[in-house]
Amino acid sequence: MRALSRAWFIAALAFVILGFARGLNSSFGVFYVALLDSFGWSRAITAGVFSAVQIVDAIISPVVGHLLDRFGPKKIVAAGCALLAAGLFLSSRIQSLWEFYLYFGLVCGLGLSFVGMVPHVVLVSQWFTTKRASALGAVYAGTGVGILLLAPSIEWLISNTGWQHALEILALIVAVVLLPIVWVFYVPGPHREHRGEDNRAGNDWTAKIALKSMQFWLIFLARIFAAGGTTVIVTHQVAHVVDIGYSRLYAATIFGLMGMTSTAGRAVFGYIADRSSKQAAYTMNIVTTVVGVAALMLATDPTKPWLLYLYVICFGIGFGSRAVIFSALSADIFSGKGFGAIFGYSVISVGIGGAWGSWLGGFFYDLSGSYLVSFTLSTVVLLLSDVCIWLVTAPWVMRYDQRLWAENR
Repeated sequence: MRALSRAWFIAALAFVILGFARGLNSSFGVFYVALLDSFGWSRAITAGVFSAVQIVDAIISPVVGHLLDRFGPKKIVAAGCALLAAGLFLSSRIQSLWEFYLYFGLVCGLGLSFVGMVPHVVLVSQWFTTKRASALGAVYAGTGVGILLLAPSIEWLISNTGWQHALEILALIVAVVLLPIVWVFYVPGPHREHRGEDNRAGNDWTAKIALKSMQFWLIFLARIFAAGGTTVIVTHQVAHVVDIGYSRLYAATIFGLMGMTSTAGRAVFGYIADRSSKQAAYTMNIVTTVVGVAALMLATDPTKPWLLYLYVICFGIGFGSRAVIFSALSADIFSGKGFGAIFGYSVISVGIGGAWGSWLGGFFYDLSGSYLVSFTLSTVVLLLSDVCIWLVTAPWVMRYDQRLWAENR
């Protein structure tokens, strides 16, 4: 019982740290509108900074995974806090586009990777073997709280002090509050070498073998589609709602409320994934998300605010809880001594999907003058993601992966 209490204490801290980092990452749309006004850059090139963050995450995630297997989550997340604080402070001083790409795209991107999903999934997997999806759901719920608090707070700071001071304040929070918490309390869990519960052969997965696995690549492709479909919406949602006639503060507040629904979604889908199959939970997630995207597409003027509330509820419930299911499914199959590196490689998919999703959203807007094409693309790739997840447990896929062990002995 004492070990279980300590595990949930670690999960609570992870809720705070990951929640702030992911909430900040998802609140880019608020800064996006302020920067468009301040510098007059095109939407595609400005949104490209967020794409740069995703590309950095894609490139660095395998490195983060290998470092986690060697040094553990404490040192990696602490280094990430230092990088994130530096990147946010330097971003507050930008005068040109290249500086924004360097300080926010690269330095903040590195910090967010070191503080983000890979180290926290590894940390939680070391502390939980049963109810793993529920624990991950609780930790990922911090992202929803982060969005709920950060989106309107950042908009308030920008409106009252300017976007430069908003970035300085965020840098101070990371350096003075988050970094000490990580350094004092993050410790390895007792199940560091525990094999995944779906590892029926009882073998230790290595990154080399996993990279030949069809299960790995189907999850990888599913995450590309899911990240791309989600990032199109997250990056451009505030701009779309402002375009159709709502105020910026109203838009930021509405999407801050999405943090509340996404928090509930992470907890609910974590529970569903533990109680039923993760594939069934994922399909429910995608259907709910697509309903939300449809509501956002139908919102073309301020006369039907109920469409925005429907979007916030449905998209919010699905948003981010996909990561809970992905992470739990990956841990069930691949957890063990090499899980950090394997999961790090798998998260490259999030960077790839997020990068093209963010940029294409702005690109199609610049071509057509609306987000209709971009939001339609989001719907299509989200549905393709669901197909990939169901293929992960197809018998012929399982048979193929089982043969890998004989070939690599």
